[in-house]
This record gives sequence, structure tokens and C-alpha cells, in this order.
Amino acid sequence: MQKELIRMRGRDKFGRFLPALRLLETMLRPLPRPLLQWLWVLSDGLPELAGVAFRYCLLRRLAKSCGDNVLVGRSVELKYPERMTIGSNVSIHKQCYIDAYGGLMIGDEVSIAHQSSLVSFQHTWSDASLPIRDNPVAGGMIRIGRDVWIGCGVRVLAGVDIGARSIVAAGAVVTKPVGSGVIAAGVPAKAVKRIDGQAAAAWPRGDAGARG
Repeated sequence: MQKELIRMRGRDKFGRFLPALRLLETMLRPLPRPLLQWLWVLSDGLPELAGVAFRYCLLRRLAKSCGDNVLVGRSVELKYPERMTIGSNVSIHKQCYIDAYGGLMIGDEVSIAHQSSLVSFQHTWSDASLPIRDNPVAGGMIRIGRDVWIGCGVRVLAGVDIGARSIVAAGAVVTKPVGSGVIAAGVPAKAVKRIDGQAAAAWPRGDAGARG
């Protein structure tokens, strides 16, 4: 039984345990949001598979909407999850920081590698009478299209759209829209080539691509 589970893909495991997951989700429904957030932190102490299942059920309660087969690893910090929309077949790996203050939309078939950050706000500094940290913050929606792979240690900043079927290379800092079907890399990130192997210069710019 255990070897069979190891060989199964995540979405196959999800389908197998879906009735139990829905039951757990129903049991969590009466709990207040602060308690759910506390349970989110405690879930890091659970065994791997149990932790993934429990965090999925918590996310279904905390997020604005959440699809099927969503994997969230240990030590993922969520801020303002009620402003977050997540599709199906999504993985958010260990030690990511997700802040949906300005709104966050993640499409289907998205993978976000470990230690990445999605920050949908930025500090302002126009009021010189206040320290910068005490100036108001400005939100900016982040939209990640379908079939996107975000490498480890990526930083996605407020107001960014990432088009469908794109890759953001490890360590990139995304400050501007990324088009569909490209590989983006660097600080700040820019398209360096198309997924189909063509140079980025051969790809028409200015298209933020399909939104999730």
C-alpha cells in the first residue's frame, strides 16, 4: 500500500482521498479564521502527506477560492489569503512567502519552487514627514497564467502579470509583465528566449499573455 502511494502522481492521490478531504474541509467550516491560521502554522509538524492534505483543506477555507489538487509545502507563509484565487493542479513548495494584500490570481497547472516570494504591495514614500516604513502601502494585483513554472528563489512584485506557459528562472526578480511562452531571467527579469527555442527578440513584445 505504501509503495503504491509513493508511485502515484499527486493528482491520482488527490482523487483517491477526495472524499476524506471534503469531510475534513466540512469539519473545519465552523472554525474562526484566527484558529484556522494558527492550525496552518501547526501543520508544519505533521508528517509530509498528512501535512499536505491538512494544508489543502485549510487553504480551501482561507482563500477566496481554491481548486483541486493544490500542494502547499512546509513553512509557507500566507498573508491576506482571503484575497487569493488559486486554480487546480498547483504546487507551492517549502518556505515560500505569499502576500496577497493587493490581490493574487494563480492559474491552473502552476508550480512555484521553494523560497520564492509573491508580494502584491509596495511601500510609498511621498510623505516626507513620516519614515518610509510608516508611509501608506499601495497594492497591485499579481496574475499568474496557466502552466507557469516559477523557479526557486524568485521574487514577483506588485502589479505583475505572468503569461501562460512561461518559465521564470531561479533567482529572478519580476518587476514587469512577462509574456506567454517565454523564459524570463535576471534582475530585473526579462524574456531571454521562447519556450520553443527561438530568441526572445523574435517574439512580439507587449503581450502579457493569457491570465489564469
